[in-house]
Amino acid sequence: MNKVNRKPVIFLLIAWLILLFSLYLDIIWGSSFFYRAGSSMVLFAFIAEYYLLRTRDKYHSNQLKTFYKGNQVKFEEVHPSKGHQYLEKVSHFTVIIGTVIWGYGDLLFS
Repeated sequence: MNKVNRKPVIFLLIAWLILLFSLYLDIIWGSSFFYRAGSSMVLFAFIAEYYLLRTRDKYHSNQLKTFYKGNQVKFEEVHPSKGHQYLEKVSHFTVIIGTVIWGYGDLLFS
């Protein structure tokens, strides 16, 4: 994992750990933390999305600077790396799952 992708990975891990911990609390104690954790999951996934989009913007800016200097650039490449592309997909998935849990999580344990 490179330095650029470190923050999004940390925020995505926090999002999933919050979900798993709240699921554990719901199973053990029957509390209402699970569906509340959906909102926290969405928040941390959006923070990860922010860092990923900022990295992609910097990549495109550097590509344009290279092009204006007269060098060859592959404009078809949207993501800086395959790992970055994978992290964006995981982040999108985390936002969707968190939203569903936030909206319908209380129905699972009723």
